[in-house]
Amino acid sequence: MDPAATPDAAPPPAGSVLPEQPRRRSRRPSRRVLVALVLAPLALLVLAGGIAFASVDVPRPESIANPQVTVITYSDGEELGRVGAQNRIEVPLSKISEPARRAVLAAENRDYYSEPGISPRGILRAAWANLRGGGVKQGASTITQQYAKNAYLSQERTWSRKLKEVVIAVKLDRDHSKDEVLELYLNTVYFGRGAYGIEVAAQTWFGKPAAELSAAEGAVLAAVLRSPAAYDPASDPERARERWDYVIRGMQEQGWLEGEQPTYPEVLPPPAGDRLAGPQGYIVRQVQDELERLGFSEARVRSGGLRVVTTIDRKAQAAAVRTVHEVSGKELPEGVHRALVSVEPGTGRIRAEYAGADYVARQFNSATQGIAQAGSTFKPYVLAAALDSGMSLKTTMDGTSPQTFGDYEVSNYGDTSFGEIDLVQATAKSVNTVYVPLGQKVGGHAVAETARRLGISTDMTEQSALPSFALGVTAVTPLDSAVAYATLAAGGVHAEPYVVEEVTDPDGEVLHRAEPVTQQAISAGVAADTTHALQAVVEQGSGRGARLSGRPAAGKTGTTTGNTAAWFVGYTPQLATAVAIFSEKQDTPLRGIAGVGEVTGGSLPARTWRAFMSSALEGQPVKQFPEPVFGGVAPSPSPSASPSASASASPSASPTPSPTLSPSPVPSPTWSPYVYTYEPYSPQPSPTQEHDAQPSPYASPSPTYTETKRGKQGEPSPSPSYATQ
Repeated sequence: MDPAATPDAAPPPAGSVLPEQPRRRSRRPSRRVLVALVLAPLALLVLAGGIAFASVDVPRPESIANPQVTVITYSDGEELGRVGAQNRIEVPLSKISEPARRAVLAAENRDYYSEPGISPRGILRAAWANLRGGGVKQGASTITQQYAKNAYLSQERTWSRKLKEVVIAVKLDRDHSKDEVLELYLNTVYFGRGAYGIEVAAQTWFGKPAAELSAAEGAVLAAVLRSPAAYDPASDPERARERWDYVIRGMQEQGWLEGEQPTYPEVLPPPAGDRLAGPQGYIVRQVQDELERLGFSEARVRSGGLRVVTTIDRKAQAAAVRTVHEVSGKELPEGVHRALVSVEPGTGRIRAEYAGADYVARQFNSATQGIAQAGSTFKPYVLAAALDSGMSLKTTMDGTSPQTFGDYEVSNYGDTSFGEIDLVQATAKSVNTVYVPLGQKVGGHAVAETARRLGISTDMTEQSALPSFALGVTAVTPLDSAVAYATLAAGGVHAEPYVVEEVTDPDGEVLHRAEPVTQQAISAGVAADTTHALQAVVEQGSGRGARLSGRPAAGKTGTTTGNTAAWFVGYTPQLATAVAIFSEKQDTPLRGIAGVGEVTGGSLPARTWRAFMSSALEGQPVKQFPEPVFGGVAPSPSPSASPSASASASPSASPTPSPTLSPSPVPSPTWSPYVYTYEPYSPQPSPTQEHDAQPSPYASPSPTYTETKRGKQGEPSPSPSYATQ
C-alpha cells in the first residue's frame, strides 16, 4: 500500500520533488456540436414548413360554403324559429365603393398593399404573447390571413391551425393579386346583424348597395369587424363611436379622406330577422342565451347549421299565447305587462312561455326578467317551512282581526275575524293574522331558506326580518314562482329549469343533450300537506276561478296593495304554471283591463291559468295528488311576538309587503338560468287595503331598467303595508 495514501504517512523530505499530477480535461462541446444543436431545430422547422406547404391545399374560392342557419324546434321537432345569417351576395371589387374599401383597410390592415400576405413582425409579437400566456390567445392576422382563417378553417385556437393559416395565406398571396384577395375577404367577412359580406351588410345597416357607401358609412362597417356585437351602435353607441373615430383617424393619416370631416351617419335599427317578431321571439332569444351559457359561440349559432330542440311543447305554447290574449286582450294599458310560464315538475323543462306580445317592440322578457312582489303566492313557502319544522295542518291559530305584533298591526281582508282556525282554512282564506305569527314562529331565515330551496332566487336577507315577510313583499320572477310550485308538485324535488333539450350539428352528431338536475328540497310529506292546503284555495278559497273540470288543482292567488300586480300560481301533478299581470308604476293600478274594474289574482290571472291548463292538459291522463300526511305536532304555537287582539277595527291597516329572500348556506339548488332582472324597484306600498292585496312591485314612479345577474329589491319600506288573500 502506498504510504502517501495512509492518514499517518510522513510528509516527503524537504527539497524533494512531488510527482506531476494528471490534468483533468475540459468537457466543453466542440464548435461542430454547437452548430449542430443550433441548426437541427431550424432544419426541423424548415422541413416541417416545407411539408406543410406541400401538403396544405388552398381550396378554390367557389367551394366556400355559405353559412348555414340554425333551426330551433319545438319538442316535437316542428320548427319554432331560425337564427342565422342571410346568404351572401357576392359582388366584384368594382361594385364596392372605394371609401368603404379604404375604411376596412384603415381598420384592419393599413399596409395591406405594401406587405406580403403574412406579417412576420405581427406573427412574432403574437407568438411571444401566446407563449407567455400559455396558449394560443393572440392573433397576428393580415387581411389575407383573416380570409384564410374565415374561409377555409375552423375557429379553434391551436398551433396547427395557425400554421395552416400562414401557409394558406402565403399561397393566396402568391397565386392571387391584392385586389382579388381583398374582394374575397369583403365578400365573406361577418359584419354583424346576420350579414356576411359587405353587400348584404350595406343593405342591412344602411339600406343601400355597397357601391354607394360613403366614407362615414364604410367606417361604421369597418368598425364592427373586430367584434360585431360589441361595436354595434344599437347595443353600445359610445363604444361604437370610439371605434368609428379610430377608423376615421386612420383614413386621415393615410391620406384617404378628402373634404370636410365626416360625421357619424344614421344607422338603421337592427332588423326584425331571425324570426324574433311576436311572442315566439322571446323564446328564440332565450334559446340563444342558454346556448351561449352552454358554450356555443354566437358565430357558431348563427352560421353553424345547428339544430336545436327545445323543451317547448307546441300545443301548450299555442295555448299560452291564445289564452293570454283571449282573457286579457291583445292590447294592455301603457306600462302594464303580463307573463305566463309553465314548467314540468321533476324535470325543470319549460313547456310554455308568454313573455310579451312582440320581442321586436320590447326586448324585455316579462317571464324571466320581470319581477313583481309575490303577494299571497308567497304564503305556501311559509306553510312548507312551518310543516318542515314539525307543525301540522291541524295546528290551530287565532284568526281574529286586527291583531298587533309588537308595533306592527295587521288585519284580514274586510277586517274579517275567523277565531281559532287550522292551517288549511287559514291558507284557503289567506288569513293574514295567522300567517304573520306563523312566519314569526318559524323564523324569517327558515322561511327564506325554504323558499330558496323550492326555487326562489331573490335575495331575501333584509326583508326576512320584517313581520310582514310572510305576506309576500318579496319580488320574484314568474319563472321562479313556477319552478317553486313545480317543486311542490314533484313531491319536494327541485329541478333546475332549462329550455334547450338537444343540439346537433349539420351531420346529426349530438353536441349537447340536457339531463335534468334535481335535488330533494323538502320532504315528500311536507310537499303533500302543502299541496292539500293549496287544493283548498282552489276548491273553496280565492282561487275558485282556477278550478279545472275533472282534474285536481292546487294554487294560490296574490294581489299587491293598490292592485299594481296580480298573480295566480298553481299546478297539477303534470304541470306547474305561473300567471302574472303587473304595472311598472305604483300609481298605475290594474283597472279597466278586459272589463275588470280592479284586477286581482282571483280574476284575470286565475281565469288565464284555468284556460291555459285546460287546453295544455287536454288528452293527458288525469293524475291525483298524493294523500296528505297531516304529520307533525298539533299544539298551537306561541309566536315570538305575542299577538294582542285590538278591539277597534282599523280600516287603514297597512297591508304587509313581502321581504326578499336570503340565500343561506344550506345545500340546495342555486342555479338561476334566466335571472337577468331589471332592478330599480324599491317597494313602498301604499297603506290601502285591497282584496288579496300585497305591496306593489314597482315602487319607482319612473323605473330605470338596469340589467343585473340577480334580482334585488330596494330598501323595504319602514312601515310596510300588509296583504290579504
